[in-house]
Amino acid sequence: MKNFCHRIFLTAALITLICTWAILPAMAGDDPVVAEIGPEKITLSQFHNEIQKLPPNLKQMAGDKRMQKEFLEQLATSHLIYQEGIKEGIDKEPAVKSQIEDTTHKIVLATLLQREIESRIKAPTEKDIEQYYQTHADEFKQAKQVRASHILVENEATAKKIEAKLKGGADFATLAKESSTCPSSAKGGDLGFFTHDRMVKEFADVAFKLKKGEISSPVKTKFGYHIIKVVDIKDAGATPLNEVKSSIEQKLTQAQKSQIFQDYIAGLKKKSKFILHPELIEK
Repeated sequence: MKNFCHRIFLTAALITLICTWAILPAMAGDDPVVAEIGPEKITLSQFHNEIQKLPPNLKQMAGDKRMQKEFLEQLATSHLIYQEGIKEGIDKEPAVKSQIEDTTHKIVLATLLQREIESRIKAPTEKDIEQYYQTHADEFKQAKQVRASHILVENEATAKKIEAKLKGGADFATLAKESSTCPSSAKGGDLGFFTHDRMVKEFADVAFKLKKGEISSPVKTKFGYHIIKVVDIKDAGATPLNEVKSSIEQKLTQAQKSQIFQDYIAGLKKKSKFILHPELIEK
């Protein structure tokens, strides 16, 4: 099994290197050289850098000393293959040059936007978040919600027997685990909080009329017969700020990012030649 995992690691690591490998940056002079491939050298810090680029599962496996030695072999091999490809002029082939240019374009674009836009974003203040909450009250309206548990059975006779047991003092959650055919039986029948429109009408109509702690008589729906117990109730109103603070912060950050992007692009267009001919597209 260990050898099998070992082979998987090496194969996956080599594929990762081939797909993501680039020329390694030069490091400090006192960085020991761990591999020499033709004119190239790989230093210890470069080697550790490459390990950090691995997917989490492979990175974890790379903690093993034996794996590290084998990974060094794979890393050096990928450089050897690359050098041979350059010798054969593969980087000069039109299809390859096009892919290189496309990749370079994407990297430059992403790096520039990161530098010019992401760096200008300021985290929304508590005041910003509270102001948004107050001025967008409609977004945070919350319909009445009920948290209920239920016991679902196939026929009315069984439901009546369970109802009798409950009236005799039996524990609802225990009966749900023993008798309910709904997957919620594993949680004692707990369905969590829901709004009226989330349940079939016959079920919801009864659940939303019950008071906290009340248990219904058997209710028939297309699924069978339910006995419902209301555990908690949330009245209609506004969702508390602390529950939506994170989402508001994300919205404000995204809006800020969008505005910075638009302003940045507008500035670039003003100082550069930027002419479009959309009429030619239709020809």
